[in-house]
Amino acid sequence: MSAIAVAFGGLSPEHDISILTGLQAVRLLDRAGADVVPLYWTRTGGWSRVPADLEGADFAAPTVRGSTPVTLRVPDGFSERRRKRETALDIDVVVNCCHGGPGEDGSLAALLALCGLKVTGPGSDACAWTMDKLATAGLVALAGLGRFDIEAIPTIAVTEGLEDLPFPSPWVLKPRFAGSSVGVEVGIEDVGTLRTLSEAGIARSGAVVQPYLEGWSDLNIAVRAYPEIQCSAIERPISGRIYGYSEKYLAGADGMESARRELPAVLDSVVEKRLRQATQTLADVLRLSGTPRVDFLWDGKERLALCEVNAIPGSLALYLWAASGVDRTQLLLDIVAEARRTSMPAHWSAATDGAALRAANSVASKLR
Repeated sequence: MSAIAVAFGGLSPEHDISILTGLQAVRLLDRAGADVVPLYWTRTGGWSRVPADLEGADFAAPTVRGSTPVTLRVPDGFSERRRKRETALDIDVVVNCCHGGPGEDGSLAALLALCGLKVTGPGSDACAWTMDKLATAGLVALAGLGRFDIEAIPTIAVTEGLEDLPFPSPWVLKPRFAGSSVGVEVGIEDVGTLRTLSEAGIARSGAVVQPYLEGWSDLNIAVRAYPEIQCSAIERPISGRIYGYSEKYLAGADGMESARRELPAVLDSVVEKRLRQATQTLADVLRLSGTPRVDFLWDGKERLALCEVNAIPGSLALYLWAASGVDRTQLLLDIVAEARRTSMPAHWSAATDGAALRAANSVASKLR
């Protein structure tokens, strides 16, 4: 059987976290006896094949130890450059561990599909939808989550009409097209600050404003559709005003797994049932694959609101599944098997006879 590639890194502020997620996946698959090809997507956009035994600190060096340049071509896939020749890498599926940016918005998944490779995680259409925080807010109505009493957080795109926001301050400003914890600003009280922050950093490509829900908590749950529809244990992160980048990834030596959390979350059975029903419905409507994580907000009593859907979550949500009794290695093998079952469209072909080109008049004649 062809090898399993694990892609990590990428062109996103979550580059470093993606490396840690990718190295976890590489190590687990390698221990399971799989033929694994670790592929590092560099900060400058290049690709390298790297050894399977590297640690996160190895990627902080100017040159990654033992790396070999790799080329990605449409439709041929990856090939490794050695001396004066290139050798195609025998890969049929790629485990996508690239958080944020093109790794999570569907761009990478679409590119790999063009190259004839199958890829884990939601398809490019679902990724594009869930990466857009304005579109995600509309999922509550489109997926019919109201029947589970799930609310939509009022979400407004940053435009010239900020003075007419339909909800009072304090506000939360989020980059519209970014991961769940990057560039989020909380507790904003005036429109001028909203405007200034929306014109800085990754928010420049688009930003949304939401009301700050004082006293509400995050509730996160992962879902998978293979080998059957299943939800993970639910976690309640323990944080300050917002569950941000530092709380998620810098709380300890184990990254996201070191973050303070209540797992499983202590919830009323009715609240838990609503969360699970809503999550499974989203998975069905969006045709989610892999192991995406769905984040909700909870007022501590009965009110629940959809926050966002993370197509490629930190650590691939392995810790949530481990708390559910699902072996981490088996989970990875399952999402690889799921990707391998995906049917690929026939490749397009440029094998035309040129008759239309020879019969055409000059281009200039068509512009008259």
